[in-house]
Amino acid sequence: MRFTHADLIGPDFSMKKDMTVVVENGRITGIGKEILSVPADEETIDLSGLTLFPGFIDIHVHGANGADTSDANVQGFETVSRYLASHAVTSFCPTTMMISKEDLKHVLMASEVFQEQDTLGAKMIGLRLEGPFLSKEKCGVQNTDYAELPSVSYMEDLLAGFPEDMVKIVDLAPELSGADAFIADMKDKFILSIAHTNATYAQTKVAIDAGVHHGTHLFNAMGPLSHHEPGAVGALLTDERATCELICDGMHVHPSVLSIAWKSLGEDRAVVVSDAMRAAGMPDGEYSLGGKPVRVVNGRTDMGDGKLAGSTTDLLSEFKNLLSWGMPLRAALKACTINPAKVLGIEKQVGTLEPGKFADMVAFDNEFNVKKVWVRGRLVFDASSEVTA
Repeated sequence: MRFTHADLIGPDFSMKKDMTVVVENGRITGIGKEILSVPADEETIDLSGLTLFPGFIDIHVHGANGADTSDANVQGFETVSRYLASHAVTSFCPTTMMISKEDLKHVLMASEVFQEQDTLGAKMIGLRLEGPFLSKEKCGVQNTDYAELPSVSYMEDLLAGFPEDMVKIVDLAPELSGADAFIADMKDKFILSIAHTNATYAQTKVAIDAGVHHGTHLFNAMGPLSHHEPGAVGALLTDERATCELICDGMHVHPSVLSIAWKSLGEDRAVVVSDAMRAAGMPDGEYSLGGKPVRVVNGRTDMGDGKLAGSTTDLLSEFKNLLSWGMPLRAALKACTINPAKVLGIEKQVGTLEPGKFADMVAFDNEFNVKKVWVRGRLVFDASSEVTA
């Protein structure tokens, strides 16, 4: 397959004009100005007027279009996958809530079936467990009935009979009893992320030193940043070993605070996530998240007491928000592509457009409207048909 006359964002995140991209067996095999001879049976796609971007990667998303990861429904995974693809996301980590171990096993079973299917949508990289190892004081909409102290035996029992790489990310509050031992045993098996926590600055630094190098939706469900006690926020922002998620919908974190955070994180440590729940892509109304009712008004989630309960946003909307708030395109794009790829350890496969990597590509018009999306070189969304391919 050959894509011609495309402007594209190169691996250095600069614009390359009028380029040709060659894709074979799902991977990019060549990018350049020269248009070599085309075999008679090779498909050529003219992308004049469009710009190719690397596909976005959402490492924290619960659901969309009425479906939720914790429903443990294969069709639900498909629904979310297709929705994400139509919004420029080509890879994702379906994220659970704090639910019972038995329900988590059902999610694992459904995700295993889903991964074996040939869905025309975003590629599932692995599950993310947002719970049960969270602080009861910072659980938000999470169900504290299922809160657990960090436990290796819990994880071993949960994953018995499933592939080792089924779960990619495990969230935890580092101040909980047993967290130190859990981190020591699990840091090489999972990406551990500091989340829903009342940890002090010192406790967070101990966790980072021990191998927890990621922070979940920074500022949200964490103790406040104080000039006397910086807390988890201060430790994560200032430790260059840590990457930090940011929900950039303008509701979870004020744009001015996002600007402050970005100045601390730089362009390589910020990771945009949606934290979207089932109401994403749906009208305002009554929904559920983690078994609890959530009302959505004007796109804002509310668990009944004014507190947010996930979001209804998506990475594409957040990317556009960042640009409208003055963020350089390079910084905003890296936070949606290569930075999350590095968190997952898959940066040699995805995250930029270059030979050897999967052809996970999004064709935008000049106003960043998604026109076409390819995952592993296969068309999964075409705006001209208004449905997934």
